[in-house]
Amino acid sequence: MSEINYQALREAAERAIPAMERLLMLPVDDDLLSEQELKDYGVDIDALNAFKFLAGPETVLALLDERERNQQYIKSRDQENEDIALTVGKLLIENGQLVADTLRHLADNEIDSDYFAITSTNENGTEIDHEMAITDYALQAAGTVDELVAALESAEKRIAELSASHSKLRDTMAGIHNTIRMDGGYTPLAAILNAAKRAYEESASAAGIRIKGE
Repeated sequence: MSEINYQALREAAERAIPAMERLLMLPVDDDLLSEQELKDYGVDIDALNAFKFLAGPETVLALLDERERNQQYIKSRDQENEDIALTVGKLLIENGQLVADTLRHLADNEIDSDYFAITSTNENGTEIDHEMAITDYALQAAGTVDELVAALESAEKRIAELSASHSKLRDTMAGIHNTIRMDGGYTPLAAILNAAKRAYEESASAAGIRIKGE
């Protein structure tokens, strides 16, 4: 089919909404009305016909296909970004562990106990000169690197948990969206909101997020 004119489709839909609302206000026991009778009731038949012409089955299928392609693209990009983040995290952890091990090796085997001058800043912003043994400094640095590695490992685990939770929520919300209209009618708004609320609570629980009020 030809390329979809999104602007024309939007304008037609916006014009058709008041006409549909007017149509729904008609008494349900009325017999089948002619176009002229509908116009007499204030129904914009031209707007309804224009929307019907633009939003035919081919247009709907094309929009659904485009939506599916976009979802697949977003999913692939999410996976790509997640893979990059995990790879970078693993490299940082591996390099951090190597640095910590090297510092301990130097402290234990290759660095003597000479002292060297260092300058630090206290809570008041005053610089203080003092001496520290090279071995002590190496061990202190190794401990700092260990803490960084632990923080990276914790962040890596948290990213995986949130990613799984986000994926579950996205799939659940897609299911809710697909069931909003069923059997020719609309699911009650309360049912949709309750389903969305349950999906959010399950996702938050899976991610370890405490919901306010619980």
